[in-house]
Amino acid sequence: MEQAAEIKEILSGLNLKIEKKDNEDFNIEKLERFKAGLEKNIQAVLQRMGVPKKFLNPKSNTSKLDLGWGYYFHGPVGTGKTDMAVSLLKNIILNTEPVDNYGRFKIPDDLALFVSVPVMLLNIRSAFKSETADESGLIKKYTKPFVLVMDDLGTEKVTEWVMQTLYVIINSRYEEEKQTIFTSNYCLEDIRKNLNDKIASRITAMAEIIELKGIDRRSGISVVK
Repeated sequence: MEQAAEIKEILSGLNLKIEKKDNEDFNIEKLERFKAGLEKNIQAVLQRMGVPKKFLNPKSNTSKLDLGWGYYFHGPVGTGKTDMAVSLLKNIILNTEPVDNYGRFKIPDDLALFVSVPVMLLNIRSAFKSETADESGLIKKYTKPFVLVMDDLGTEKVTEWVMQTLYVIINSRYEEEKQTIFTSNYCLEDIRKNLNDKIASRITAMAEIIELKGIDRRSGISVVK
């Protein structure tokens, strides 16, 4: 009787191991299908994150950039700054570990957001004028994502309110160590002069500065300096 019980226990353990192995294989297959589907539908994902239709198929090669670090792409008009930012964002999404949501994989909530800085400021200002809008909640929209692309920094009309709002968002992301990707026509020295030193200082601390030179893709005019 004791021998039969031991055999039964051994067989039970073997069945448990086989079942666990089957579940692991099944999860690996699900994960591979999810990643394949994500890559196939990456343009739709980018669009949901706010990327304009014009930039949904980036051509820039950002494979050598650190996917966990911030960047400040600056240079003349038409040199591909936004394309670089979206290409990097695309690589980040495709290489982010998905979460298992009750047996179904998905990208993490609040993974990333793409915003045009002038439009972002317009939306926040509009909320300030509304009696029903939650201003702090709207600010949080831009501080909460793990990755934020701030496109066209420096093209907005500079006022005290603009400088204060930008500083609140950028400083919050700096303190929370959240990845931020900037594009701008202006170098950091121009940002320091046009906005303020505190904003430029935060950007320097949280992003690698990359100047883009080359041909204006929109006009074909050389902008090499």
